[in-house]
Amino acid sequence: MNQLFLSLNEAGLMYKGHTDHEDVDFILFETDENGTTHSVEVNTFQMLFGGKERNPTYEALSGTHTFKFRDTQYAMTAEEMGYQKYFDQWKKQGLFKS
Repeated sequence: MNQLFLSLNEAGLMYKGHTDHEDVDFILFETDENGTTHSVEVNTFQMLFGGKERNPTYEALSGTHTFKFRDTQYAMTAEEMGYQKYFDQWKKQGLFKS
């Protein structure tokens, strides 16, 4: 996953932000017309897609992922979670390394 994070950082899609308790890293997805940013904390991204840690390719991230959130187990695709459109953009930008 580190290589993907490096690629995202080089593309200007990662930034540090502050939550109530600490500074954290975020992945920027988009900023809409009114200036609202859509992003995810890196820790949350890793929780959702951590099963692909060793091989975070476009194909691997686009598939089905199993994760636990608040004592409930989920199995969802990237499309169902709303991430697929960003993975498609990253692929077009060449941010996935083979």
